[in-house]
Amino acid sequence: MAISFLDTWRRGWTSIAPVVRRNLALDFGSAIFYGIFISAISTFVPVIARRLGASALLISAITAAPAVGNIIAVLASHYLQRRRKMPFMVAAWGIGRGLFLLMPFVAAPIPFVLIVVVHWLIVSLSVTGYVEAMRAIYPAAIRGRAMAYVRVGFTACAAIMTPVFGQLLDVWSYQLIFPLAAICGVMSGVTFGWVAYADEPAQTRHNLFEPWRVFQRDARYRTYSIAFSICGFGVLLTAPLIPLLLVDELQLNYGQVGLLGMINSVFWMLFYIVWGRLVDRRGGLWTVQINLFLMTFISLAFFAAQDLRLAAVAYIFTGITAAGTDLGWINAVMQFARAEEIAQYTALHAFLMGVRGIVAPLLGTALMAVPGIGLRGVFLLSAILIVLGWWLVRRVTVAEKTVA
Repeated sequence: MAISFLDTWRRGWTSIAPVVRRNLALDFGSAIFYGIFISAISTFVPVIARRLGASALLISAITAAPAVGNIIAVLASHYLQRRRKMPFMVAAWGIGRGLFLLMPFVAAPIPFVLIVVVHWLIVSLSVTGYVEAMRAIYPAAIRGRAMAYVRVGFTACAAIMTPVFGQLLDVWSYQLIFPLAAICGVMSGVTFGWVAYADEPAQTRHNLFEPWRVFQRDARYRTYSIAFSICGFGVLLTAPLIPLLLVDELQLNYGQVGLLGMINSVFWMLFYIVWGRLVDRRGGLWTVQINLFLMTFISLAFFAAQDLRLAAVAYIFTGITAAGTDLGWINAVMQFARAEEIAQYTALHAFLMGVRGIVAPLLGTALMAVPGIGLRGVFLLSAILIVLGWWLVRRVTVAEKTVA
């Protein structure tokens, strides 16, 4: 697979327009910086928070923060309609990720969680602008593969750095590691800010409630959005429980958590290549459908996990589906929306992600305390919801084939 990938890269590179090659190189460099940042942050933040004494409710706040940010992103999208989006995105990434420079002064769970939460609220403001940028900087014929190649760099970096950070955290403090990661996070945003495309403000401003009108008038996108939200609800139901399972029940150390992160990153990287090609051949909607089905195995593996082995299986499928849904949802939006409607469709997607992301982690934490359900039962309920979401998306995909 690696030889095929490199051969395809060599043959395809010279056929790409110079401005696209430059954008791809800058996007790739930005992804490497971000890979270093996220390797230190995402895998270890909930575990560190738990060991600092954070309650399940505080960990739920970490999980819900990106969702709240997605709702705020809808307002940001409306504000930015007649403004250039790139400077705003770079500022949001720089300020949000730069907050981790404050970690040397933090030693208690509440300020630790507060920094993480505010970071996600700020960086989420860039969501709708980023989708528009992806559409503008890459031609449709190579977009899936270009995005996949960039993300291969990101996940390769994460695969290398996650276990390194896991080992370092067993020796050094997050108060040293996180500020170094923050510098890389800021550099990622600055590097992406150099890509060249027509970042032109819209001539007209859509009504703030235009995304809701999209939901009303586009029946197929409405069904897809509801299905995607149900599946996402099932996934996020267990998000705050995973660190509880790893720390409290399986009693894993930072090195073992880092190993799981590395496993996740390796499969994330490999399957970006797979899904990138399939997105270009079969479309984003088909890719989303397949990945929603595969997500079921994440919850089932965690449900049955008694040691590191089944936890590793869960992280394998997490990596596979992280790549597929990342490429899939962006390209699915482009399948549904006309060029001038991308922002509205993306804003609706972000809003629904936000609603489910706020409610699901809190509900999952509450259900854990219900007699007869417990921590493991929530993972089983998660699998049922994911299957339901997959079935609904499959109906939309079948309808798409019928129309075609």
